[in-house]
Amino acid sequence: MNFGVAPTTSPRMWRCHLLACACLLGFAPTVDAQNKCSATGVMAGEKFVANNCAAALLPDEHSVTLWFSEAPLSQAEVDAFQISAYANSSKDGKERTMLLVAFCPGGGKAVPSAGSVKRIDLGLTHAKSAMASAQWLVEAPKDFKVEKLSGNLKPDGNLAGRITGSRKSDGRTYTWDLMFDVTLPATGAASGVTCGT
Repeated sequence: MNFGVAPTTSPRMWRCHLLACACLLGFAPTVDAQNKCSATGVMAGEKFVANNCAAALLPDEHSVTLWFSEAPLSQAEVDAFQISAYANSSKDGKERTMLLVAFCPGGGKAVPSAGSVKRIDLGLTHAKSAMASAQWLVEAPKDFKVEKLSGNLKPDGNLAGRITGSRKSDGRTYTWDLMFDVTLPATGAASGVTCGT
């Protein structure tokens, strides 16, 4: 018997173990870790910060819907959003702080262009105040400005940019500063805004 003596492992075996661990880590589930986004501003006097996001693409129209959320998004929520372009404004009976931004980054074409974005379907909700919720069709340049926009509007494509804007409603101020660099899903959504060409 060989008490107290650990079995030896050859350098080759260590390399195999390390390779196996690396492969397992490569397949670990993540929720759109490649997406980078930030949404900040004010909803009817209530400040918000939403650093989690997901994207949905309506391929035939080259339209995109972005979902910015204060709370982290589960993989199930992201998967459902990517095929529906719909996000529930509440979870477990409570309002979420979130924005839905649906628009035509290329004006109906596959190449995004800041000057092509004429209107945005914008939805906002705030966890602290149901009265802060709003749903508008905002128009450029009156309500927003596209600071920059680039990418490729196709499945597995990408979209990056910055959109800033403001609007008053019933004497209440709304502002938004949206920055995003997202990978578009491989599967197209069943809905989205109509762009035309």
